[in-house]
Amino acid sequence: MNFCAAPCLTLSPMADSCPFEAIRLSFTHNVRIPLGPAVFTPGGSISISSPHAEIWLQNKQVLIRDQNTTHGTYVNGIRIVQQTLLQNGDTLTLGVPITRSSAVPNNVTNAQLKPIKAMVTIVGV
Repeated sequence: MNFCAAPCLTLSPMADSCPFEAIRLSFTHNVRIPLGPAVFTPGGSISISSPHAEIWLQNKQVLIRDQNTTHGTYVNGIRIVQQTLLQNGDTLTLGVPITRSSAVPNNVTNAQLKPIKAMVTIVGV
């Protein structure tokens, strides 16, 4: 059961994502929620920045904006360059795949080279 007292959004990991536990974000009026490495545990993708994107509820719509990151924020595979509407069933991707090279520290796992890729579920909006 997907119960939320306030409007909320769940980000569930997809198969080709850097592994993370599903997260649920509850929205209150005029509060922007930052999305960055600390939100996605365990491990974390090295292709996302802090903060990477911000997400908020406005006029019963869930919006997201990239924070001018190097590797970008994508909705359904399209890089966003301004605030963008998120809808139930969208695919949200933070970052891009990173190729292992001598610049990547040895303690970074292959999973951490993948971007965060999540299925969006919106409830209560």
